[in-house]
Amino acid sequence: MLRTTIAPGPAPTVFLAGEMDLDCADTLREAVAEAARGAQTVVLDFADVKFIDSSGTGIFVRLSLDMKSQGTPLAARNLSPAVKGVFDMLRVRELVGDDVFPDQSL
Repeated sequence: MLRTTIAPGPAPTVFLAGEMDLDCADTLREAVAEAARGAQTVVLDFADVKFIDSSGTGIFVRLSLDMKSQGTPLAARNLSPAVKGVFDMLRVRELVGDDVFPDQSL
């Protein structure tokens, strides 16, 4: 189960905690949509994500591409080891672009 907490600001941060899998799609979309209202970018903080699978990764990729096309790009930071390993394996950077990971080297 994925839990989200939103820290407001000019670039609001959505803190993610728990597991990212198929069941998290609605939770993640709703949190990002709420954070994106009036924002120029939305930051996703992955520090407390303990598990992610290909479904959770797919949701992140689709959401990243959708938000970029709508003019409110996502930025990902603090990738937990679980997230970094899966993102590396699935070549997420190639799918969403380097700009999504401003402070990460994948």
